[in-house]
Amino acid sequence: MKILDKIKSLIFCLIFLLLITGCQKLVTDFGFDAAISGKVVDQAGNIVPGDITSTNLLVKALGDGDKVTMDMRVKGDGTYQNNKLFPKKYRIWVTGPMTMVNDTLRVDFTSDKDIVNDFVVIPFITVDKPAVVGSPAATSANVSYGMTANSGKTVSKRELYCSTNPYPNASTGSGPFYNTVKVTLSTNSGTAAVTGLTASTTYYLRIGVQATGATGMNYSEQITIATPASK
Repeated sequence: MKILDKIKSLIFCLIFLLLITGCQKLVTDFGFDAAISGKVVDQAGNIVPGDITSTNLLVKALGDGDKVTMDMRVKGDGTYQNNKLFPKKYRIWVTGPMTMVNDTLRVDFTSDKDIVNDFVVIPFITVDKPAVVGSPAATSANVSYGMTANSGKTVSKRELYCSTNPYPNASTGSGPFYNTVKVTLSTNSGTAAVTGLTASTTYYLRIGVQATGATGMNYSEQITIATPASK
């Protein structure tokens, strides 16, 4: 009987080990290893910046048989990426305050697991990259800006964000260890005075614009401002 019990125990251990090995193989080989990346650009090839802290500008991927999209937020530098997609066929497109120029992208990750694709769009508002006029002072700077409404859109809100945090927006705010200045702009082009800055500090600045009837913002590219030391 003792020998029989030992044989039973040995068989049980072998079955247990086989089950564990099989489960580990399932997890290891499950297959979320397909990737897509690229940029969102306008027709001139300039990046269309997004906002990683919101769903303002999204690249959406819908796999065959799926009911919910995989959403990729477009970053402030216009890039997007996802490297954990299941290897099957997808439809991929862009949503936000813009109109797509190229058609919905159709990809098959079963044959190509690493796809790079740039989406070409027409933003509701094209926002020029701002520029510092002259040299910044210790606590202020003058910034030139401009914007163009596209596809019959009109501008309803214009704001300048200057922050110690990269890619600022209207909700960035200020706190014990960071500072943000927001300036409301009244025209589609001109020069804005940014005051209330701190000496010897690097700031990140960009323009945010909203078209009438739109829920999201169009942004400019980001620039940096380094304020000098107080004299």
